[in-house]
Amino acid sequence: MDVTGKRLLVLGCTNNAPDVAAYAQKYGVHIIVAGLEFSEEIKAIAEERYILNVLDREGLAKLIKEKNIDGVFVGGNENLISSAIDVTEKLGMPFYSSRALWDRLMNKRIFKQACREYGVPTMQDYPIDETDLDASAETLEYPVVIKPVDNCGSTGVMKCDKKEDFKDLYLFAKRNSKTGQVTVEEFNDGFEICVYYTFVDGNVTMSSMSDKYVRGNVNSFIPLSEIYAYPSQYIELYKEQVDQNMRAMLLGLGVRNGITSMQGFVKDGHFKFFEMGYRLGGTAQYRYTEAINGVNSLHMMMTHALTGVMPGETQKYDNALFNKPCCTLTLMSKGGTVGRIEGVEEARKLPEVLYIENRYKVGDTIPVSRTTTQFHVRIYIVADNLKRMKELINHLQDSIKAYDTEGESMLITHFNTRKLTFGEIIFGGGYDSIVIFLYVHEVAASERRLALCA
Repeated sequence: MDVTGKRLLVLGCTNNAPDVAAYAQKYGVHIIVAGLEFSEEIKAIAEERYILNVLDREGLAKLIKEKNIDGVFVGGNENLISSAIDVTEKLGMPFYSSRALWDRLMNKRIFKQACREYGVPTMQDYPIDETDLDASAETLEYPVVIKPVDNCGSTGVMKCDKKEDFKDLYLFAKRNSKTGQVTVEEFNDGFEICVYYTFVDGNVTMSSMSDKYVRGNVNSFIPLSEIYAYPSQYIELYKEQVDQNMRAMLLGLGVRNGITSMQGFVKDGHFKFFEMGYRLGGTAQYRYTEAINGVNSLHMMMTHALTGVMPGETQKYDNALFNKPCCTLTLMSKGGTVGRIEGVEEARKLPEVLYIENRYKVGDTIPVSRTTTQFHVRIYIVADNLKRMKELINHLQDSIKAYDTEGESMLITHFNTRKLTFGEIIFGGGYDSIVIFLYVHEVAASERRLALCA
């Protein structure tokens, strides 16, 4: 469908900026941005910029009407998505989610209720009497996880190991909830996984599944990723145990277009899911699906924002069982003001590096927040095999450095690559398995080439 000359308002999207720009250049779309401040990445792609509090619904609606904007596109920021939903509904413009659907999907309690109804395994919740938190603390089986029902990016999420800490941690989570609601659930020390589905007018495909290797220590609970590894070593087990029920649940909840991310754990061969996202998400997994399968959900959602239609031409090539190992390496910061960064530009030149997000530049201050705001550098890597992937991760961890204004090292990530595995998935050996595996992907690639030539 032709979007040439259409005017697209982009909110947020700093970390998606080059992908937004690629779409605009390919299809001739005019990019407009609005906000109170703009990153260098956003300045580089915007043809028009307007200073505006985009959470002010009336002001945002006025801008859209005055500037003849055809569509609104938002990255992964939930506050910006919420504002865009209200404004596009008021103006009768396309957006992938309605207000009712968004509120339903973003509530962790409603999500877990739906899981139980559709046979998707989920975490055990504990009933809490807010009028007597001390008494509730006595009834729990520790450790537990306390979290706001309506927040993201690990904000307000805490592990509680003993009853003496429960009340303070519960009230902390409550302060971090937009609605003042908190959920308390069992602690699961299994392996974290994330499953992405793409929806085109009710047709659902599994786009990717990753294993999340997290960082933590004995004194704190920081479930932040050091590595996202694709495809998950548990993908076949997931397809066998959960996939069909998960698809049915998402359709039953009302999802028809867009992309969902399902977060859970696997332990002793069994899955439990604890929340979902209905947005592109910070993992930018579409970079891998495009590189491996030719499917880019960000570009599909940009088209939807302008036309109200999710283009489905490439969806038949969606295949979460990638034919190459892919890893997102996150280098986390201990916090402080950045004085010097080394090695990033050299790393961009590596042929296996798809993209690098350098989220903080020299002079920026990184907060000590226990959330995703402590992610400094993110590197997207596609290798030919496990051995090469480990070599790349070790090299990048050793060569990329960040120092604060006092000359002290800021990066705290050093992932142990001996832990990295893709299970029984074979990328470079085992003749029968690899021939079948590559044949399936070669057929898909051939079909794509024919479709492009048609």
